[in-house]
Order: sequence, then structure tokens, then C-alpha cells
Amino acid sequence: MISPTCPSAVPSTSAPPRRASRTVTSRRSAAWRSRAVALDPFADPAPPREDLPDSDWCERVVVGRGSKHSDHEGDTLVVRAFTREDVPDVATLLLGSGMSGFPTERRTLEVYLAGAIGAFPFGTYLVGVLNGEVVATVGVSFNADTRRKFTTLAPPVDEAYLSDLTVLEERRGGGLGVAMLRGAEAFARAMKSDEMWLHVALKKPKVCALYADNGYSVAGIDPGLFGWRGRLLMRRKMFE
Repeated sequence: MISPTCPSAVPSTSAPPRRASRTVTSRRSAAWRSRAVALDPFADPAPPREDLPDSDWCERVVVGRGSKHSDHEGDTLVVRAFTREDVPDVATLLLGSGMSGFPTERRTLEVYLAGAIGAFPFGTYLVGVLNGEVVATVGVSFNADTRRKFTTLAPPVDEAYLSDLTVLEERRGGGLGVAMLRGAEAFARAMKSDEMWLHVALKKPKVCALYADNGYSVAGIDPGLFGWRGRLLMRRKMFE
């Protein structure tokens, strides 16, 4: 069910909003202070943050023209956090994506996903719902505990990290992937992240171009071993 607080649909756009003109403590310095407090056994526990999205968060994104067809142009994609009821749909999307980094046996993957629900909002899968059907998903993480461990090209642990963006195969090329990306960026802004980071395999030049066309720049290159498993680390500022 769509939350009544879900904002009105907004067109998909590549320009990030400007940060509100108010004094804001640096997220990195805030993270540093929270780590310092955690190391002090006599310190009072840090109060829970009340400025983060709750489980009813959602974003309505107007789908733009796709790279292959315009069947969904003008439609509204509702992006929200996944729930236990969404686990089978998210598993289907991930298993059909051809990506790696998660269990590839369906039952194991569903157990893994169900266990991840409690990590919200610091780590979650977002789902894109079109006319009542889950058609896309993407993983978003906001600390080291909710993402994979990287031996090279590790993104900052205190910034947003995007992974596993995928759309149902029969609906690809219609702008839903970019709309899903916009929804993930909206969630990152709600989480007060200054930047979004992601990895892209070098063997997928069209995906690299998609992110570049939507404001992401290359922050690092891992050529891999003799060209195998090479990848880019890309980032984009969430506020100007």
C-alpha cells in the first residue's frame, strides 16, 4: 500500500537540488564524533537520530523516455523500501540480473533478503512499483556494516553506496532504470548523504555511459587481473 505521505511525482532530472541554506554539521565530522563516543566506555549513548526517513518513506518519479522505447514515458514509478512481502519479487529481479555478490540459490537469497529488512534505513533494497507491480530494485547502503567488503576501490563508509540496480528483463530500455536511480538518490538525500558512490564493471560500457550521462564521474579505476573483473568507482554529489 502506498503511503499517503508519499510526495507528488516529479520528473526524472539529472540536476541535483541545492542544499537548503542553513548551518549543517558535516556528516563526516558527525561520523567521527560518533566513533569517538563509541570508543569511550563512560560516555552516554548517542541519542537516536530523528531526522531520518521511516519505513513509510516513498518517492514518486515520473519516468522519462527510454533508450529503446517510450512505453513507460510519463508513467509514475513509486519507489519505496522493500518489505517482507516484496522478498520474492526482489529475489526474482536479482536472480535475473546476471549480477553477483549475493546468494544465487533462491531459497538462500530469500533468507538473506528477509534478514536484511531490519537494517533499514542504514541499508535496504528499494523497490520500484509500476501499476501495482514490482518492476525494479536497487540496494542502498549508508555504513560499512550494511555493504560488501572491498579490497580495492572502497567507497567512503560514511557516504551512500548504490548496488544491484536492475529492472525486469521485459521492461528494460523504457526509462525505468533511470527513474529507479532518481528514487535511490532521493532516499540518499533523505538520509543526509552528500554523495552517492557505486561500482560499474568495465565490461559493461553502456552501463558506465548511463551513469556518466546522469551526473556520475569516475573516482577510481581497477583494471582487474589481465582485464578480468575490472571496474570503475563512480560518484555524484547529492547537493550543490
